[in-house]
Amino acid sequence: MRLERSMVVRAALQLLEEVGLDGLTTRRLAEELGVQGPALYWHFKNKQELIDEMARALLAEAHGPMEEGEDWAAWLTRTGRRLRHTLLSHRDGARLLAGFRPSSAHGRLDPAVIFRPLIEAGFPMPDALWAMLAVTRFAFGWAMDEQAAVGRTPPPPKFDPNVGFEFGLATIIAGLKARVAEAAPAMAFAPAAEPTPIG
Repeated sequence: MRLERSMVVRAALQLLEEVGLDGLTTRRLAEELGVQGPALYWHFKNKQELIDEMARALLAEAHGPMEEGEDWAAWLTRTGRRLRHTLLSHRDGARLLAGFRPSSAHGRLDPAVIFRPLIEAGFPMPDALWAMLAVTRFAFGWAMDEQAAVGRTPPPPKFDPNVGFEFGLATIIAGLKARVAEAAPAMAFAPAAEPTPIG
């Protein structure tokens, strides 16, 4: 059986569910795939490169195009919710994503998928980048705290993490709406910018 890069990533994500990020090693992964260690290094130079690709897979799972009739604010809100859900759905998902900085073009997400809805709504670059980072890093930080608190003293009954997350997300979106409204006259005369890849 020929070992494909995508196959390695899928196996690594499955192994993550069993052993967690601390227990994920290239040796253990090679055993799961039934190959020798050097076979993995044909696709990934080191463990960090593999982790980066796993993180990219989670981000790709969380990001998606706009739905018919959806505006940028609803799309960006859905993106934040999907990212939090994706990270919480995978053991150590938030830790996996922490510090994700793709070092090659292969690891970067398609900018047309990430930024196009914001640019078409009138966000200039780099505002589209900062808007996306504001939402996704909020969702990431929230998920990180939730996963770190698993097994510890439960929060007070009045603190519902879902309510708190929605409050914070709605506040960010409201701020972005206000920013777009303030900049609308200038945006009307500014040329559209092409999105650039993350990383």
